[in-house]
Amino acid sequence: MAPLSALLPLILALGASAAPSLLITPSAPTPSLAPCLTQAYHGAYGGQHVFLPSDACVASGAAGLLASGSLVPARDGEAVVWVGPAGVQGASGRAASDVFADISAAAQAFLPRLLDTPQKVFSAGSGSSSPVSLLHASDGANPALFISVPRAALPLLDTLLPPHYVPVGVAPSPVALGYDVPEHYARHLANVTKALRFRPEVATVVNSIDADAIRRDVRWLTGEAPSGIVSRHSFTEGARVAAKWIKEKVEATGAECEYFSYLDGFSPDVLCTYPSNSTERVILSGHYDSRGSFGSTRAPGADDDGSGTSHVLAVAEGIKQHKITFDKRVTLAFFSGEEQGLWGSHYWAKSLAEANATVVLQIQADMLAYRVPGEPLQLGLPATIELPEAGWLVANVSALYAPELLVGRTAACCSDHQSFISYGFPATQVFERAGWIADPMYHNSGDLADREGYDFEQIASIAKVTFATVLEVAGFHTK
Repeated sequence: MAPLSALLPLILALGASAAPSLLITPSAPTPSLAPCLTQAYHGAYGGQHVFLPSDACVASGAAGLLASGSLVPARDGEAVVWVGPAGVQGASGRAASDVFADISAAAQAFLPRLLDTPQKVFSAGSGSSSPVSLLHASDGANPALFISVPRAALPLLDTLLPPHYVPVGVAPSPVALGYDVPEHYARHLANVTKALRFRPEVATVVNSIDADAIRRDVRWLTGEAPSGIVSRHSFTEGARVAAKWIKEKVEATGAECEYFSYLDGFSPDVLCTYPSNSTERVILSGHYDSRGSFGSTRAPGADDDGSGTSHVLAVAEGIKQHKITFDKRVTLAFFSGEEQGLWGSHYWAKSLAEANATVVLQIQADMLAYRVPGEPLQLGLPATIELPEAGWLVANVSALYAPELLVGRTAACCSDHQSFISYGFPATQVFERAGWIADPMYHNSGDLADREGYDFEQIASIAKVTFATVLEVAGFHTK
């Protein structure tokens, strides 16, 4: 990237244009930046920081204080999406421009068919021959790109991507500067970790997690049991059937559940909260939407993320079985829109931030079931995007209540915990293994539960860990 001070003529030209400007830089933002930039920060994506400054800010030359970067005109009214490698070994060796060529070709191939569907997912009046346009590409160890997408195209963006690439929507409104989780959250979780000890009452509760019940729930979500669900893609009827079923199941455990709608056409988030007088929140979540093979409408999603969703349902059943009440507000969240860019979690995290909510911990469960034959049961924690103190807490809880799990760091990217980190909330993720993503059915229409390597006992073990963590952080009582 060129030094931004060398781009002043372009900066001034863009500042005079009607199109909004997108500033992409590897330079981590600092409080010394001009206020017009700090107030226009939209998050970090694959090591690149994104700003959407006003025309006046651009024209002032404030961006010239950054060491390097790119300033490009964005397409007014469209969503900006980062597309990068998911964390599958050996799958990110291609140039970013080649990846975009594949996306653009797929969009061109699918566009006529999609325009003929009753859903009218793509807008024929977008003014572009292609539903996606390239804003910025970066190569190296992790080739990635930023693209501009008409909002009407977001629901099917994932069907245009190579299977080992994932989209993350750039926040449409400013977020916390540089993943700035307030220090008091980190101190609180560090103190919880420091005070940890084995408690028989916690072990009694979490050891009641039932792998057979998880099996039944996963199979219902995938359609392997007679649910009638073929796909849980966020824009399908199957996703809405799943949302209704999840809501009813968790309501039966004593939670108050609601649908949270965020973008037209997407199935809603399902948010279930247990009664408490506290204003502090603890959130455990999974995403119930799924993604199938390239261009396919079939998306059973047994591992991604039927495993995480069913793990959260198992925790709900444990709460009911032991008649647990919490000191803090515990929310079990089931997100949609994850596969199209983390949209469901983003908009809820945004609403919490706007309400000045206090979230003391959020844990996202995404892909818990696959185990390479011969490998031990595992628990992967994020190698990059998390509050470290949140990950340390989960690892220490695992040692106490699920010592059968080998704990390590995973290269998997990205999931809904990133939305919470973006808004300054303490968060982490649990995943099925350390290292790279290994599931051969990742983003594949063959992601079913009835196959080699799909391990319900591993899901149950990880559920013991997240359940125990929630109990420790939220405080609980049994009747």
